[in-house]
Amino acid sequence: MSAPTPPGPRSKRATRQTLRARRDSLTVDERVAASARIGAAVNAILDGRLAPGDTLAIYAAKGSEVETTTIAAHAAVRGYRIAYPRIVDGDRILAFHEVTVAELVAARFGLREPRLDAPVIELAAIAAFVVPGLAFDLHGGRIGWGMGHYDATLAQAPAALRIGIAFDCQLVELVPQDPHDIPLHYVITEVATHQVSRG
Repeated sequence: MSAPTPPGPRSKRATRQTLRARRDSLTVDERVAASARIGAAVNAILDGRLAPGDTLAIYAAKGSEVETTTIAAHAAVRGYRIAYPRIVDGDRILAFHEVTVAELVAARFGLREPRLDAPVIELAAIAAFVVPGLAFDLHGGRIGWGMGHYDATLAQAPAALRIGIAFDCQLVELVPQDPHDIPLHYVITEVATHQVSRG
């Protein structure tokens, strides 16, 4: 794990800036290799928890985020349904649609999202979420971009497995948390799989 953040109060904004800089400092080759190792570890967890026909919610990587192509390809082979998120105007809860990564379109904030008319997947039907973020700790804490979309969404799907994926340089000793933040069941990096709870 990377060096812990210094002691004392740290705002979420400061943590975001620090950890984004760490992630951005990785080379393309480092990110590709690490993403492949992370994907393999995620697939091993999913194979023990999901059955063909179950729905897996993943994201399309933006910028220097961990790539999910290995996970999506494996899910397709295993017969999982794959859903990608879409931001809904005026709502923090994400909408999920069953599409392939090739069917995603450019959207705001540099994201790739499903089209509005793509088949909708209800949150209650999602068996597992693979969640991005900027900073993670080994207690299941996570900091995203600050808009609260994933925390609001995960709160509406309490039975689903929650897997955070990140490069090892994104781990900190303890991320600042608010009462509404939803902890993860696993935090997976290219170095290790950290199980927080059984989920």
